[in-house]
Amino acid sequence: MVSGRGKICYAMDRRPLGRRIPVPPFSYGQRTAMNRLILQFTADLHLKGYAPNSIQNHRLDLLKFQAWLGQAGEVLPARVREMTTADITDYKHDLARQMKPRSVNRHLSSLKLFYRFLESVGLAATNPVDGVSFPKVFQESPAMLTPGEVTALLDAVDESRYLGLRDRAILELLYSCGLKLNELMGLNVDSPQLDLGFLRVGGRKHRMVPLTPRATALLGRYIQEARAGRLRDPLDPCLFPGRNGSRISRVGVWKLVKKHAEAAGIRKNFNPRGLRHAFAIHLILGGMDLDGIRFLFGYRKLEAADLYAHVNTPDFRETYRACHPVAHMPTARPESP
Repeated sequence: MVSGRGKICYAMDRRPLGRRIPVPPFSYGQRTAMNRLILQFTADLHLKGYAPNSIQNHRLDLLKFQAWLGQAGEVLPARVREMTTADITDYKHDLARQMKPRSVNRHLSSLKLFYRFLESVGLAATNPVDGVSFPKVFQESPAMLTPGEVTALLDAVDESRYLGLRDRAILELLYSCGLKLNELMGLNVDSPQLDLGFLRVGGRKHRMVPLTPRATALLGRYIQEARAGRLRDPLDPCLFPGRNGSRISRVGVWKLVKKHAEAAGIRKNFNPRGLRHAFAIHLILGGMDLDGIRFLFGYRKLEAADLYAHVNTPDFRETYRACHPVAHMPTARPESP
């Protein structure tokens, strides 16, 4: 159960497992058999430290799967357990008629994680998603913001206006630290280690990202001069409050990025993630390799940074001409008949 104030309470699983499961503060609607399975699954993700946004996305994906199953009647646990790879493949094809490959893959990943949970608690013998081929997704080159455009975006913020200093600090961190949107939203007032020049970025695993001197000075000013006056609750630890005085929302960050991009005269269609891309691309153009980008982004594998492999790629025709022993020789003129 969830209290009216949204606190985490406990629900007893009526299955033979008989364990008490903490329930995240979400509204789950009617507690059908499938709803209870989803409830237990999301509670398990909560225990494992998944971010609230990730848990909510997995839950919504499973509710879509439940709706697909429910077309033939009530979704019973036995039916969920008896799903085969062929059934999941049919579901994949149905998803493909409604959304792009990247979204299909996300739904299938949620389903795979769900069945992995069912396996772990003895409610499924196998994972039917293991045998399903995921649609191929072609990497799209991110919108390229030049250093001049980034400078114009930062300078477009009027720090004298309400929330101006906060907006400038947000844009500065998105660019100088390459943060994801949910990482930015999750920052607390003790996340910046200003004396060391580092930012502690949380999540399932935290990492330390260096701060530029400009970002360090700006954050210091913001915390001293502007943050406290924006908080609804003085004890709220969030670094960046929204207009309502609590932690800023995704929509709030999107709106401020769009607003200041328009003020800077930037016509490119980009979003907060565009500043993360600019961070990586500008570092690579400055000489950093992909392994450095992997470290700063907190990726485990180098392949995760392949999106930027095309940046600063040398012209191999010039290399060929410089290295091949006959490539630089003049072209022989054909003999006249």
